[in-house]
Amino acid sequence: MTTPLPDLGVGVVYIPGIGKLLEDDGLAIDVIEVEPQTLWRRRGERYVPDDEIIGHVSALPQRKLVHGVGCPVGGSVPHDEEQVTLFADSIRTFGAPWASEHLSFNRAYGDGVPFNAGFLLPPLQTRAGATAAAVMARSLASRLPVPLAVETGVNYLRPRPSEMSDGAFVAAVADGADCGILLDLHNLWANERNGRQPVREFLDEIPLDRVWEVHVAGGFEYGGYWLDAHSGLMPEALLELAAEVVPKLPNVHAIIFEMVPQALSRTDVAVLRRQVETLRTIWSKRGTRVERQPPKPQATAPIDNISPRDWQDTLGALAVGREVTGPLADAISADPAVPVFQKLVWQVRAGMIVDNFPFASRLLMLSRGEEFLRGLFNDFFARVPPEFFGSTESDAFAAYLRERQIDEPYLDDVLAYEHAAMHVQLDGGTQVIRTRHDPNGLVAALSEDRIPSGVEEDDFEIVVS
Repeated sequence: MTTPLPDLGVGVVYIPGIGKLLEDDGLAIDVIEVEPQTLWRRRGERYVPDDEIIGHVSALPQRKLVHGVGCPVGGSVPHDEEQVTLFADSIRTFGAPWASEHLSFNRAYGDGVPFNAGFLLPPLQTRAGATAAAVMARSLASRLPVPLAVETGVNYLRPRPSEMSDGAFVAAVADGADCGILLDLHNLWANERNGRQPVREFLDEIPLDRVWEVHVAGGFEYGGYWLDAHSGLMPEALLELAAEVVPKLPNVHAIIFEMVPQALSRTDVAVLRRQVETLRTIWSKRGTRVERQPPKPQATAPIDNISPRDWQDTLGALAVGREVTGPLADAISADPAVPVFQKLVWQVRAGMIVDNFPFASRLLMLSRGEEFLRGLFNDFFARVPPEFFGSTESDAFAAYLRERQIDEPYLDDVLAYEHAAMHVQLDGGTQVIRTRHDPNGLVAALSEDRIPSGVEEDDFEIVVS
């Protein structure tokens, strides 16, 4: 007999930097949902958990859930075995009663070699796509020590005539994988705003008794789309939707609010406290208006000769800006969401590099201008596929800059210093570098938005610790 899942209450997603929320006594947080990949570091070909922060999170008094962001089940590229092993270890470490992953994909094949698409992309919503996703979900679930739920994804693409409706697709995957559903209401609300299936129609098509968890979040308008950006407070219309939906869920065990740490500084904490209290009121009414659901009719869809693999490889390539030809590529390229995917992937990649190399980026901006730096990023991104971790993305960009041999005084020294500092921060210990100029003077000038000038030239041996 399967052990019943516990009721955990109202919580937040934990990403490094979000800890200030947990220090606020006015926010009654019952449960923390950990995204384990954000607690790992990339060293060479290996993933290394950050034991210090994992120990800190483990010691927090709230119950823990684990929500994967690196092993989505909507694709057909086999999961990275090391990631799956560490994902399972994280579940055991945090004592999570269930785990969840995205019904999306983030890897595809190009020239027969897997590459990272840099974004969680929507799977092919056909019967074949649902079968493939169910197989992936079952495979992942078989490696985990607790039951798995799949998250309802955001999809910026227009509905295609040959695809299943959003709700019918999720229902087919959940039934085929015999798994739970993480009902991300903000994703569904964004989908409706962006022209896809209305939320209430979606809910009519899925088995509500499979919903174990609900996500809510904030977003913003971008390029004519409402983005699932986790960028702050929840829209009031979303809270009203949650108040309508949660009482209809007989087996919901947690409501989780998602917000990225960068949004904390611009969030009105007093309003956030009131919203969390509203979530607690909604939680108290869970499963109170459950109606007996008639059996869901078997979902049907028009015949579509596109394979899940072709869909994945084509959309993945387009998202990273690769040239793809053929009828499917032409059809997907015509969707106005494709440039949005490309811009989002671009911004994520550029953001990771600038975070790790702020002074090298600033030097190029000050001396050559924004268009020059943007052109460097464009050329690099066209040559090199995205990396999942910011450190490996930055390693590749550092190699690219050295290969370009840009005639820019001080760039090599600033880059060498920042590259070493990044790895010291990741790996500990010290690194010794040799430079022609003292990096301290270079960084001091760049910190004041000045191009360094007249810096003494010599043979410097710098110990970065």
